[in-house]
Formats: sequence, structure tokens, C-alpha cells
Amino acid sequence: MIKSPEEIEIMRYAGKILQAAQRGVKELCRPGMILKELDKVAEDIIREHRALPGFKGYKGFPATLCTMINSEVVHGIPDNRKLKEGDLFSVDCGVIWKGFYSDAAFSLIIGGDNLNPERARFSNCVRDALLAGCKAAKAGNYVGDIGYTVEHIIKKGGYSICKQYTGHGLGKELWEEPSIFNYGKPKTGKKLEAGMTIAIEPIVTKGNPKTKVLKDGWTVVTVDGRDACQWEHCGVVTEKGLEIFA
Repeated sequence: MIKSPEEIEIMRYAGKILQAAQRGVKELCRPGMILKELDKVAEDIIREHRALPGFKGYKGFPATLCTMINSEVVHGIPDNRKLKEGDLFSVDCGVIWKGFYSDAAFSLIIGGDNLNPERARFSNCVRDALLAGCKAAKAGNYVGDIGYTVEHIIKKGGYSICKQYTGHGLGKELWEEPSIFNYGKPKTGKKLEAGMTIAIEPIVTKGNPKTKVLKDGWTVVTVDGRDACQWEHCGVVTEKGLEIFA
């Protein structure tokens, strides 16, 4: 739960490795790029840093990245599909460094925001909710304060939260207590303390928040076929909010 200064430093560096992998992937997110090739780039960068992909092999997951296009919500497996102009593309990735995890996700519009301003507005709203949640993740606040903050911004944008998917504690395990809900009431839930390492990850849909899992056993999609979006930061709770590692 609460990490020592030495453990926090290890996780901070795990975050730097993850940031490097994210940069490598972002540079190649263009029309015609094959998802499997992006996955290889991320894995190569992580291994070049003598770290391990955090997702590959986790409960049998076969890849380094989770890649989601448009109506895909979470846990997408990179395959031979090519990115297209205007796609809303979400990428989730994890790293293990010296036995500790980092975990973060980003979204972008392939070819630039101007190709689909509506999708860009959606992604920006989810990112804004994440950043506001990070500010609320300060010692003395509660898990409910994070969720309330995230939910307020998402609802104001006119979007829906997939409540079955949450943020989480992070450390030697990819998923530790507490669950960091993307909804809630102020001053409820577990009290946040300095030194707690967590991941905050709004997972949001444009329409109906109901989802279904595809036949691959992993990929989650919206039931109404409308877009979904994911953003995620991990870091350590401080007196001023979340110090973001990645």
C-alpha cells in the first residue's frame, strides 16, 4: 500500500521507461500503421531498458500493449489491422522494473485532431477528467474525492463512465488495493495517504456504458458501437496531489 522512498524511486524509474515506450509508439501512430508493429516497438523499447512488459503473459494476455480503436473499450489485442485517418486510438501499457509496475494509457486521433474534432473533444474531456482526478489524489482526501472529480467532468461533457472498470493501487502487483473508482461521493472510501502508489484511469463511452467481450476472450467493446476512450496515469500520492510517474 504505502511504499518506502526506495520503492517509490524504483517505480518512478519504471514510469520513465514506460514514458519512453509511449513516445516510441506515439511517433508511429499514423495512417497505415499495423497494430502488431506498434506492439513490437513498445516491447523492444522496454526490453532495451532491461525491463519487462507488464501486460505480456499477465493472466495469459498475449501482448505488450492493449490497443483499442473507436468502439473498443479495453484489453484490445494488437493484430494485423491498420490504423486509419480519424480513428480514435487508445493505448494502454505496463512495465515491470526491479519487480515493480508502472501502468499508463493515452488516446489520440490518427492523423490529427482536425480530422475528427468530435472525437478529439471526447478524448480531451477524458484526459481533463484524469488530470483533475490526479489533482484530487492528495494526502487527506479520499478515494471518493477522486471518483467524484472524474465523474463530474465526464458527465458535464455528456459522456458515460464504464463503472465496471476502475483504477487501482499499484506496486509489486499490477492490481493492488484500493480500487480507484471513476465515480463516487466526496469524503467517502479509503483515505489517501502520502506514499500510496495508485493508477487513475477513466474508461468512458460516448453513449451506452454497457459493454461486451469479443470471442478472443479479451477485447471489450461498446454494445451500441459508439466510441470509447481511455486515459491513465500512475504515480504516488503527495500532499499536493498525484506525482505522475507515467
